[in-house]
Amino acid sequence: MTKTGALRAFLISGFLLALPGGLLPLWGYHVHPEFGTAGNYFLALGGGMGAAMWLARMLVRRFRPDRILAAGCFLAAAALAMLSVAAPPSTVWYEALCVLVTGAAAGLINGAIFESVGDEWEEDPAGVTLLGGIYFGTGSVAAALLMAQSVTAIGYTTATRVLAIGAAIPAAAAIAFLRTRIEATKMRADDEASVRERGTVLAILFGFLLFFQFANEWSIAGWLAVYLIDRLGMSPAAAVTMLAFYWIALTMGRMGTALLMQIVPHGRLLGISAFCALFGGMAMTFSDARGGVVAGILLMGVGFSAIGPLASERIAPRFSGYHPDYFAGLFMFAMSGGTLAAFGLGHLAGPLGLRVIPITAMVGSCAVIALISVIRLGRKVSGN
Repeated sequence: MTKTGALRAFLISGFLLALPGGLLPLWGYHVHPEFGTAGNYFLALGGGMGAAMWLARMLVRRFRPDRILAAGCFLAAAALAMLSVAAPPSTVWYEALCVLVTGAAAGLINGAIFESVGDEWEEDPAGVTLLGGIYFGTGSVAAALLMAQSVTAIGYTTATRVLAIGAAIPAAAAIAFLRTRIEATKMRADDEASVRERGTVLAILFGFLLFFQFANEWSIAGWLAVYLIDRLGMSPAAAVTMLAFYWIALTMGRMGTALLMQIVPHGRLLGISAFCALFGGMAMTFSDARGGVVAGILLMGVGFSAIGPLASERIAPRFSGYHPDYFAGLFMFAMSGGTLAAFGLGHLAGPLGLRVIPITAMVGSCAVIALISVIRLGRKVSGN
């Protein structure tokens, strides 16, 4: 398995990080709208992931990334086994612990991936970002479909027990990684030039662009199912299925982006994607028809899909090389936007209502459009 093969571990990471969005209705938060408590799960998810990514950076000094990937996959299997008995009447504290362990497993996997794909990223930053996003999205689709099928076939109290069977998949992946050899990307010397380029205004703006973009994506991914149950009266199974379609739109959009990048000017494609996400948010917010809301979900998924990879390609020339610690930290900062947004929306949804979710995504889309415009202007001024 090549270093790029480590990107396949994003299948497991995507599966794990998408679970809370499907678990909320299964845990009854559409019946008992304690949205603040539900929002705390996302904080636990982000906290576990952040701590584990920091740990992965420490472990890579002594162990190869394949060993860390294997450890992350074994922890993922344990997390799924714990979640299999986390349905009500389990306590909130146990559910939060399960989500924390889930985030930690994803963090170990993510950290190991970033420690191993540096050479490939330097050759093709947009391609590696797209491929990683496709793997991540595929895992997220699988998580939502599994949760939807669980509701349909099993019922609320035992729905998550199907995850005990799913635990065999990351366990098998762990065994596969134990039989491979993946070397860490060689650390580059932090000379004055490399430190300076990471502190430029454009690099900082790029970080905030990713922060807001992940906040947009995970505002919808975390709360879409509960929103559809409340707004349109969908059944939990149908709402979680629509969550799967949102992830499908994100994933298929990234595949389409790979083709469109060959024929459409990248700046134009980036702008179209951002405006597409904005109009999708408007449809979700103001449409009273089920068809309009569904169209908005798909528009947001497709619009969100291209922004990250295209923005990465635009900023890549600003860096002289790949620095694992820096890019892992950048990814964690971006993911914190997603988990903090989902956490904050849980506490806002109580007093303001669930419509705050698409409205927040719309505001975030406007912020992304503004940052894209500033980054484009900055590149023209600098001549890069």
